[in-house]
Amino acid sequence: MAWSRIDDSLHSHPKIMLVGNAATGLFVRLISYAGQHLTDGFVPASAARSYGTARLLKALCDAQLLHKVDPDSSHTSEADLTFNGPGFVIHDYLDYNPSRKQVHAGREKNAARQEAFRNRRKGKPTTDKSETKPSSNAPSNGVTNDATNGAPSRPDPNPKDMADAGGDSAGSEGRAEQRPDGLAPIDVDGFELNDGMRRWARRDGYADLVDIDHSTQQFVSHYRSTGARRKSWPDAWQKWIRDDAKKAAARAHRPTQGAFLVPLAGGGQAPPAGRRSTTDDRVAAALALAEELRAEEGTA
Repeated sequence: MAWSRIDDSLHSHPKIMLVGNAATGLFVRLISYAGQHLTDGFVPASAARSYGTARLLKALCDAQLLHKVDPDSSHTSEADLTFNGPGFVIHDYLDYNPSRKQVHAGREKNAARQEAFRNRRKGKPTTDKSETKPSSNAPSNGVTNDATNGAPSRPDPNPKDMADAGGDSAGSEGRAEQRPDGLAPIDVDGFELNDGMRRWARRDGYADLVDIDHSTQQFVSHYRSTGARRKSWPDAWQKWIRDDAKKAAARAHRPTQGAFLVPLAGGGQAPPAGRRSTTDDRVAAALALAEELRAEEGTA
């Protein structure tokens, strides 16, 4: 079973707000189709029209969420797979979902791990180097969660292959064993900032709040120093960027020091310019009233 990914900000994206709920439902179904059939984002016209009307498909094309492939043309994906029209291509599908080649490569690696694990239990020699030192946060049977006894795996929303990374989820973190070459897991897994990640940061406005390159350097330095491993480095990076942007926004709206201080009487502090003390006003009013009462008693 394969998994498809949608961004958690899809619900409020301007293009989604433009096309409406019905077209959004169709869009998600097309993403699911592409994920199940490993088409790298291509959906044949017959499948697309069985899910939605021509009007909804046109709305998605007008919003550039889909790109139409004419009957007499073909589409070649970034993973070098060619699909003949008619059909539709999902915009930026491979920026958020693994390609067919990446999925097959991950499955082959997982099958090799499982075979090596079974051989070890039977006392047979194994030549699978990937199983000589399993990740410390992998399940106790030595097989990663990408494929365990045929059970569906958790969605791995990566723009690149992270099949070798251990962990139970994008948010899980474990301490990897020290390698002889001294490399940290983030370097071994090949994490790097790519164009798809930059587009995500610009699209959602995070690049306006933080320096993406600087934040990424801090992210890499942190995981090099801790030696922790994440199953999905891109997901961990996105969370890091969101947190940095949130902190930057909070700093921008933080009041200046002393903005809410009120000077106390007798403290040697002058009231702010243009602002009267309400206590002084009440005292002055009471003295004036007392003076009026004394004057009335004197004339009585």
